Amino acid sequence: MRKLTVALVEASSGSTHVYSRTYLPRVGIPTLGAILKKLGHECDIWFEAVSAPDWEQLKKYDLVGIGSLTNTITEAYRLADYLRSHEVKVVMGGPHVTFMPEEALAHCDYVVLGEGDATFPALLTELANGGSVQSVPGLALRSSGGDIQITGKSVAVDFEELPSPDFSLCPQLKNGKIPPIIVTSRGCPHDCIFCSVTTIFGRKYRFKRNQQVIDEIRPVQHRSICFGDDNFCANPKRTKALLKDMIDQDAVPLRWAGQMCVAAGEDLELLDLMQETRCRTIYVGIESINPETLKKYGKVHEHAATARCIENLHLHNIGIHGMFVVDQDDDPQSVKATIDYAIENDIDMIQVMTLTPFPGTAAYQELKGQLFHSNWEYFDGMHLVMEPKKCNAYELQTSVIREMQRFYSLKGSLGSYRKNRGWRLKYRLGAYYLLKRWSRENADYVERLRTNFYHNSLASLSTDGART
Repeated sequence: MRKLTVALVEASSGSTHVYSRTYLPRVGIPTLGAILKKLGHECDIWFEAVSAPDWEQLKKYDLVGIGSLTNTITEAYRLADYLRSHEVKVVMGGPHVTFMPEEALAHCDYVVLGEGDATFPALLTELANGGSVQSVPGLALRSSGGDIQITGKSVAVDFEELPSPDFSLCPQLKNGKIPPIIVTSRGCPHDCIFCSVTTIFGRKYRFKRNQQVIDEIRPVQHRSICFGDDNFCANPKRTKALLKDMIDQDAVPLRWAGQMCVAAGEDLELLDLMQETRCRTIYVGIESINPETLKKYGKVHEHAATARCIENLHLHNIGIHGMFVVDQDDDPQSVKATIDYAIENDIDMIQVMTLTPFPGTAAYQELKGQLFHSNWEYFDGMHLVMEPKKCNAYELQTSVIREMQRFYSLKGSLGSYRKNRGWRLKYRLGAYYLLKRWSRENADYVERLRTNFYHNSLASLSTDGART
């Protein structure tokens, strides 16, 4: 089989967002790179958020694969268009193009649908051998007549058999410095309306073997690591077993962070193990302080459980990053009540995002007709993209920013020190400056909301049948 030279690029956006100070690359591209390396292909991986890859250099590869989220897809399309104009084959993957293949095929040759760990290598095999790409399941492509062709459902990979991400394939990472992100599972048992994880990976959990996870921890054990699972603690039995193995094999990192649901905060045995393995911060999907809203979102926890979760985490010296969502039924008063709740319960850090109907989510299917626009770079949770019901868009957008600034005020940040959680001061001050920067960068967007520019565009769509 002829071996191909392949570049894999993770697209990025230069806009400021809630995680701008804590960027870690996703592990999909380095995992795929490890698979291709085993198959004998020459593969390099590039992360635009680390440093912009040289587009001239990318033209030298036989094929370039580009991964993207919704809010980075505009930059991904720009790169794809450039490469195709120089006759480079381009394959795109990720959640956005999985659910918007027709849009994506205006910019690339092939779209990998869903999990690409089996589909992408199979595509390369067919291309290298001059075979039939139509025989590869999990692809979208255009037929010779120009029609969209879907080659079938992608194969659900055996997660235990996948190699560990190979960051050594990235020329941007000097001295072999491995990003401290480790993903131990795929899937999530929940099915929140604003999330596409279950649509892509399913509700059934698939896990790496504990030993593989520990082997991935070893090179970064001296650092603060992030478990990048969508829900690290949703299977408490497995999480406890992993944490126990980390202790038994002396594989406890300097500290770690991850995501969990509210219900896990009532499992004291789990919290004991998290504390023993030096968990410093846990990201918790609280979503709302309104019980009816929780039901609407598809969340399974009761509102009363949130306060117990916060208290239990603090008793174990674990900080909580509370994640909240504001939707069309909210108004400035409900946003203020959310921040009041966060302050009263001494939540360490928060993010308040507007409900964003990403393609592939139940929210998108329900609300796509109400979107102001499809300028995907604004689909990041920080920008309001739909008209609320109880106030105008400008009022809700500015209330979210104003209340976030109240939580992360300079005075509040300087007074945020807590025993065993002194790191709060640094993170809150960082958020204070991020919010100031976001406000400067997005003044034009907020002004368009104030003047009803997007609302009028939506009205024009309903009457003229085309966006203005």
